[in-house]
Amino acid sequence: MRMGLKLFRVSKNLTQEEMAEKAGVTRAVYSNIERARNDGSPKFWETLQKAFDIQDEHMYALIKIMEVEK
Repeated sequence: MRMGLKLFRVSKNLTQEEMAEKAGVTRAVYSNIERARNDGSPKFWETLQKAFDIQDEHMYALIKIMEVEK
């Protein structure tokens, strides 16, 4: 599970559905990305970064740092 991504979503008080909408994907796709079953396209990560004005150095944490074995 990408705990960094989940923690970020929860810290913003967003549901997976709301987060998916901001990232331009379906809830199912978002859920698979959050659970590390799907890496997410570069466009997904770029859209997410722009939607929340996330600095580059913080994106790495959302993408990889807190990824845990399934």
